[in-house]
Amino acid sequence: MTDEGKKYAGLIALGVLIFIAFLLITGVKFGEICGIFIYSKKEYYMLAIVADMGFMGFYATAWYFLVKIVLKKMKYKDAVIATLIGWFGDMVIPAAFITGELIRLYYLKKVYGLEFSKGIATVIVHRFLSAVAFVSYITLGALYLFLKHQKISKDIFIQIAFFAFLGILVALFGLLIILKIELFEKWGIKFFDHISRNLRRFKLERYRKHIEDGLSSFRLSVDLIRENSINVAIGFLFLMIQWTCGILVPYIFFMSVEHPVSFWVLALAFPIYGVIDNMPIGIPMMAGIFETFMVSTFILLGISKEIAVAVTLLTRSILVVFEAIFTGTVTFMYAPKVFGEIEIRSVKQKLMEIRSNIMENK
Repeated sequence: MTDEGKKYAGLIALGVLIFIAFLLITGVKFGEICGIFIYSKKEYYMLAIVADMGFMGFYATAWYFLVKIVLKKMKYKDAVIATLIGWFGDMVIPAAFITGELIRLYYLKKVYGLEFSKGIATVIVHRFLSAVAFVSYITLGALYLFLKHQKISKDIFIQIAFFAFLGILVALFGLLIILKIELFEKWGIKFFDHISRNLRRFKLERYRKHIEDGLSSFRLSVDLIRENSINVAIGFLFLMIQWTCGILVPYIFFMSVEHPVSFWVLALAFPIYGVIDNMPIGIPMMAGIFETFMVSTFILLGISKEIAVAVTLLTRSILVVFEAIFTGTVTFMYAPKVFGEIEIRSVKQKLMEIRSNIMENK
């Protein structure tokens, strides 16, 4: 095993140990969990896989309609392949979405020759719409609990408010770039000039023309996207459907263990897991940390400890094991054909450097 592989294995082991310690502290009965697994309805498992396929597929579909605005010849198949390869990249090299986004943009560059500055506009709008969908589901879940007069613990309320606040910040930032793209371009050049003056020894001013051209290209792409509101609306619709499919995964598993939980209660919780799963703390697939967070949330929502652990592990078997196998298969089928083996190693090295920089700056 390589040094990097040992490091990954060590990080995963650390996360798993944290989860085991959490289970021991909370006094979970492991025998009951095994019984829940044994008597769960296995026919629901395939439904969960179908829901997860929709979770990935509709995410790619939303991006496809955005890319079509700036790249008319974009094929739907390529949008799906690029998204799935990026999905696998995010699982292998967790870096707050950066890995997957770079892979998607690089795919467009290799297959269609689309400039990064043009493609990045579709990624930013895609993330903006996803953040809006994220906040929408949290709001709907909270509204459901309010209308049903269901009491909610203070810890859950704080958790919901915090992640909703983060989602709103992301949405506002994306909206600011879209609506004030001219200012973004202007201040982007000013910021570069300021850096150049303070770092004269690096002679960064020679890159000013590239920065200007890139920001100009980015602005033109954003302008195109703003003019194609129908495609944007369709993209948002598919992202709402995507979150629905994601929520259905734990919902189906609660049904399989004969402990049904309201869809809207899960709508309150599941979008938060998407944020947790992509936090750049360096643990691949957030192993152990995600499980700890998910189980504690279910318990705070009034679900028994054993049911919470069983459904969490079943859900993760889909979100980790199935997704890793599926997206990994797609990656090994198509990535060598598109990027070439030498370029794959080069991209991987660059992604690892980005991840290292993120870890060092924490």
